[in-house]
Amino acid sequence: MTGIVLINSFEVPKGREDQFLELWKQVNAYMQKKPGYLGHKLHRAITPDAPFRFVNVARWSSLAHYQAAHDAGFREFVAQPAWSAFQPHPVLYETVNQAQVDTGSGQC
Repeated sequence: MTGIVLINSFEVPKGREDQFLELWKQVNAYMQKKPGYLGHKLHRAITPDAPFRFVNVARWSSLAHYQAAHDAGFREFVAQPAWSAFQPHPVLYETVNQAQVDTGSGQC
């Protein structure tokens, strides 16, 4: 697998999960249209006291595509005052090892 992986962990105050999800969906819909976007998985913590309630794992075909996607339109979305309640912690990674188990059940 080539490309890069963004792992962005979000601090989301209790009771504000729905507001976060609505804002995140807006930004994600915008990013999905950008060249080099390969997909994402948004994870929600199953324990209410987790420091990061949501973690987004997004794949991009290259660092250049990732950087180009963070344009004025993206910055306009995240500059909305409502976003200030949700502290992001983005980090870029490269895959160095990967394995997948096929259980044959067709379910995750």
